[in-house]
Amino acid sequence: MSTDGRNSGYSECQQDERTRVSDGLVDTNTEDYHEPRRDQILAFIKTHPGSHLRQIQRELGLAMGVMQYHLYALEKENRIASRRRGLYKRFYPVLQFAGGQLDILDVLSQETERDILLFLIQKPEATQKELSEYMDISPASVNWHIRRLSDSGLVDSRREGTNVRYSVRGGHGEILALLRSYHPMVWERWADRLADAILEISDSEGEVR
Repeated sequence: MSTDGRNSGYSECQQDERTRVSDGLVDTNTEDYHEPRRDQILAFIKTHPGSHLRQIQRELGLAMGVMQYHLYALEKENRIASRRRGLYKRFYPVLQFAGGQLDILDVLSQETERDILLFLIQKPEATQKELSEYMDISPASVNWHIRRLSDSGLVDSRREGTNVRYSVRGGHGEILALLRSYHPMVWERWADRLADAILEISDSEGEVR
């Protein structure tokens, strides 16, 4: 994973904060600039992988400049890495996840695409119309999100007459495991609807044993 700073406001603000520090305009002797605060941010990212800057800042209640200072340091120390998907740059602990898991976590961190993915686990082979009605978004919006999910390698499509049907690529086990581990509130909302998929995975694991 490489840091992506393509014309991002985050990168510009990050540079501004480093300039202020180097120019002596920031008192880095205060508690917020010490190592324990950096460890706090790292611990949050480990338990909330895929979080973006403002989400971390809001949850931890830290000043934006403090966040930018520590996130830059954590990336420079190779303790975290970032990935840009859509509008947000999301942060992950280094070496905790494989590439495919990062793609899943990217999606699970975004409400619309996450709900489309989970609906397809609940209702395999759903059509564009079914997705549009369930999500209450236009068919064009469904197509846009499906294209992003397909580009991430998570959704397949097949044409059946005048309809295109969509399904989750591969097994559901890893998606549901990551959802349960890192998005427990979403897991609780979806658990009943995904009961059949969860039971299917449990049965498969039992057969392997």
